[in-house]
Amino acid sequence: MLISLTLLLLLFIALGMPIAFSMGLAAFGALALDGSIPLLVMPQKMYSSLDSFPLLAIPLFILAGAVMNISGITGRLIDLSRILVGRLRGGMGHVTIMTSFLFATISGSAAASAAAVGSMMVPAMVEDGFRKEDAAVVNASAAILGPILPPSVVMVIYASMTGLSVGTLFLAGIFPGVLIALVLMGAVFVLAHRDGIKKSVTAVSAREIFDAIRRSIVALLMPAIIVGGIISGVVTATEAGVIAVLYGAAFALLTRRSTLGQLASNMTQAAITSSSIMIIMGGASVFGWIIAREGVPVMIVTAMQAFTADPLIAMAAILVILLVIGIFIEPIPALIMLVPVLQPLGMSYGFDPYQFAMVIIFGVLMGSLTPPVAVLLLITCKIAGVDQNKANRPLLPVFGALIGALVIIAFVPGVSTLIPALFSPS
Repeated sequence: MLISLTLLLLLFIALGMPIAFSMGLAAFGALALDGSIPLLVMPQKMYSSLDSFPLLAIPLFILAGAVMNISGITGRLIDLSRILVGRLRGGMGHVTIMTSFLFATISGSAAASAAAVGSMMVPAMVEDGFRKEDAAVVNASAAILGPILPPSVVMVIYASMTGLSVGTLFLAGIFPGVLIALVLMGAVFVLAHRDGIKKSVTAVSAREIFDAIRRSIVALLMPAIIVGGIISGVVTATEAGVIAVLYGAAFALLTRRSTLGQLASNMTQAAITSSSIMIIMGGASVFGWIIAREGVPVMIVTAMQAFTADPLIAMAAILVILLVIGIFIEPIPALIMLVPVLQPLGMSYGFDPYQFAMVIIFGVLMGSLTPPVAVLLLITCKIAGVDQNKANRPLLPVFGALIGALVIIAFVPGVSTLIPALFSPS
């Protein structure tokens, strides 16, 4: 069955079929060809994989981010970011990264960050002296922070698959998010020095800083409410999602930047986005179940342990696997396919489960920047009005910097485990 499953998956991908349907149809075809398992098992597995209370947090977090965005909060975050980092060389590039960092604590989605921040910051970077392709690369790279920082839709999916705590995963993503932002700002500084791009802001008064923080404080409080509520045990991740939606809707209506019609439209868009994720998870769940039933995780663990008993070498091999898979498969399908296989492998080498989760999540997200998938780069290149092929060359040094951050997260466990340890009951 494993051979037919693999061949069918490769066939459907080669035909250009969306990965969700490729995995689902490959699983259906493998079950039909095998004949030993009733086909009724397929809808049962798909339904049971989605019949999960924690997964309700996904549409809620997506909706909360969309509602906060239409309320004009993106502009406020840009103003705050300009005040904080605009004085650095290549100011608008740093502002883009800082805005993406702040926006990530609201949206939890890389694509949403790339579109919302990019629509305002890519033209601003070009006006500041950045080439269009460089501006697209900076915005796309910064958007990767969306699923790393809490609240993260990807982390909710990961937790639902592994039984890990959503709140602890959220905490584990804070330092990696800071590290990635700093690495990207270093890359922008080098880029700005090369192209002679100056500072965007020369001087900032205390009054300007105070006003920018005051206007942004409502948005900045939302992640604190979400993570604080989950960690304290007052609410679950799903209940926190409900609070986030109500909080965002109240803010949008009270500031009179949004109408009930706009909120309803955003609910429709959030439902469409959430449905696409659920379709992916449903098809991938059957695919993953067949892989597990055929003993693939055990075979991989056995083979890896026979190859090396050194956890460092094993981690290096896992990084290569993540980067290669990410080239061909979008992050969420890749995550759903790889976690059932790699999670037992990580446990066999004694890796901390939350650090290992950050490695897998960040590793598959790198595929959002690498052709032919490169969904984040595609979004920002459309905004910049530049051909995606022109962005591939300036992407290389930035991608190299991100790989450096991935290596640090993989081989320095404290980056992911320090903050969760501070909140541990022991």
